[in-house]
Amino acid sequence: MEGTTMSRIDLDSFQNFYRTGQIWPDADPVHLVEMGLDYATRGSGWKAYIRLVADRLAKFDSSTEVDPAYAVSARILDHAIDRLFEIGWQPAELAHATRKMVGGAAGMLLVEAIATHTGRFSALTMAPDSWREQLIDLKVDPTAGMTVERLRWWCSRPRVSASDAWNTVLIVLGHTTSLGSLDKLVPIPSQWSSVRSSPTSSPIGRIGVSDPKMLAKIRGLLAKAESTQFPAEAEAFSAKAQDLMTRFAIDHALLEADNPRGLIGDVTTRRIMVDSPYSDAKSLLLHSVCEANGARTLWYKRFALVNIVGLPVDLDLCELLYTSLLVQSSRALDELAESPQARGRSFRKSFLIAYAHRIGQRLLEARERATTAASEQHGSALVPILAERSHAVNKAFTAMYPSTTEVRIEARDHAGRRAGRAAAERADLTGGRERIDKSDLAS
Repeated sequence: MEGTTMSRIDLDSFQNFYRTGQIWPDADPVHLVEMGLDYATRGSGWKAYIRLVADRLAKFDSSTEVDPAYAVSARILDHAIDRLFEIGWQPAELAHATRKMVGGAAGMLLVEAIATHTGRFSALTMAPDSWREQLIDLKVDPTAGMTVERLRWWCSRPRVSASDAWNTVLIVLGHTTSLGSLDKLVPIPSQWSSVRSSPTSSPIGRIGVSDPKMLAKIRGLLAKAESTQFPAEAEAFSAKAQDLMTRFAIDHALLEADNPRGLIGDVTTRRIMVDSPYSDAKSLLLHSVCEANGARTLWYKRFALVNIVGLPVDLDLCELLYTSLLVQSSRALDELAESPQARGRSFRKSFLIAYAHRIGQRLLEARERATTAASEQHGSALVPILAERSHAVNKAFTAMYPSTTEVRIEARDHAGRRAGRAAAERADLTGGRERIDKSDLAS
């Protein structure tokens, strides 16, 4: 058309679309799967092409001609799952990232493929404890057949069109074949032995606190803070829990100070799944908690995953406090839900960001107070001990991730920001820290 210029990318897309249309009349189902996989690995800009391939595959679905397409799709998916688990992914986080990136239906199909892997590798008996726990949480059924049978079932479900089903299959194939590696935090399938691992055999993902009674006490106090409807009561329970956490971490540091092996080798990594919505704001809350408790964080924004790096006891306490703060921030948001303004995404996201910032400030202030109080009790020897722990974590983090970029997450809704800061003040997890006497610890 005169006066109109087609861009290079539009021209390329048009030519690819034209060529695809020319070969479709004679394309067999296997060729269509290969084409759909190619489009699916190119990114979200190719959704229309994936849909066209899915429509074409759906026309074969009532005949045996489609059987080879199921077979090749199953082989691709099995190989992709095997590869991902060998390069650091774990079942729960793979399902989590899939739901985050390509949707809930894709996540459901992926769990079916994970179930097949579970059966092929006898994961319910051979995998590390944490891996088996994830499979149980995902409710995988390794006895429901091989992947090819699961794909047939997937594409023939009632109230789901064959085109929609094949579209999901192609998206999952592209997604799983495109993901890169993550840090290997547990033994990978090729390293599993037939001996059922014990809780202590898995170096990552297990509780590192040496005193289960103390951990249970902290968890109980946080649970009370989460469940009460009275803010003053929640503040008291939370303050007690935070006080116990800080005192226990310092006591643990003093015990480890005599460790001749040094601390670098004890620094470990865990990966936390951050749920939608507002996963960036929730990641900031986790960062605030970790920063105040001697740990470092690395955010995989695309996957909604956060690596936390630190000494095991500190990571245990970070996870406990983060989980509790999520519950309490959610409850604070729900209390504001009657206001139409508070229902908007901008308000709610700004609320959580401001909440995370203020909680982080208060935690750092509380850490300084607790350290000062502990120094009065234990003397000047405590300062270099805590400095050594911090140095070990920072050195290990830098060695693992030499090139990282800091990101800023801003709260743009002023009302949401004010409400979030106010909620953080009410939580009072660190200010007004109480002394806990022996009767508190015994109860």
